Amino acid sequence: MLGLTARYPQALIMHGLSGKTALITGGSKGLGLAIAQTLASYGVNIALLVRSDRESAEQAVDLLRGQGVKAGFWLADMTVRAEVTAAIQDINQVLGGIQLLVNNAGANAHAPLLSLTDEQWQRVVNANLNGTFVVTTEVVKRMSRGGVVINIAGASAHRCYPNAGAYGPAKAAIVNLTQQMALEWAPLGIRVCGVSPGPVRPADSDWQQQEPELAAEVARLPLKRAGTPEEIAQTVCFLASSAASYITGQMLVVDGGGISSWYMTQ
Repeated sequence: MLGLTARYPQALIMHGLSGKTALITGGSKGLGLAIAQTLASYGVNIALLVRSDRESAEQAVDLLRGQGVKAGFWLADMTVRAEVTAAIQDINQVLGGIQLLVNNAGANAHAPLLSLTDEQWQRVVNANLNGTFVVTTEVVKRMSRGGVVINIAGASAHRCYPNAGAYGPAKAAIVNLTQQMALEWAPLGIRVCGVSPGPVRPADSDWQQQEPELAAEVARLPLKRAGTPEEIAQTVCFLASSAASYITGQMLVVDGGGISSWYMTQ
């Protein structure tokens, strides 16, 4: 078997990520999978926590194992503490202690507030806020010093748009929760940070034709393009790495400059 230095270039080892175990919620596709694959490229073993999409999870695990790391998926409703606890205990047995948690899972329901149903509101808040609280508290109970938690919020956490429903308020709560966690768990040697992505689309997709309204908004950003899943994933890796060892309680907004220019028009 190749040694660590041979398998992973020195630049990657210097990040202090190789050999660690990461738990990623909602990591079987989209941005979550991009984060998982990028962490795997740094030698991180991956546990995926998904609610029900077994097929996507199996495909994701195959991809991750193909990168040469250990990987597996566990099914759990992230708002049900008993299910989360059972999954985490099994992950610790199979992959070792979780040293990195990325809370990526979420839900949305676009509607004006006056049309938003109680069920829609509760579903979005549960998936985005309550699930983050439940999963993180259960992981941190078993996390050793040097652990890192990264919460994925969104540009919607920092600015409002019409008809966004409960998504923005739930993500704004994630910002405050990140700061609260960072404050309380700093004495435990655990850092807690967050990432707030702006519009994110695969670089090689034809999304502009499918989403012309979003394309018009993106054209008004200072960088005049959407971010890619890989760019957000690299941001997560930075915050998880030893290069960010003095950063905690911060939300890193990765949105092409939109947060400072959202209401500007050309």
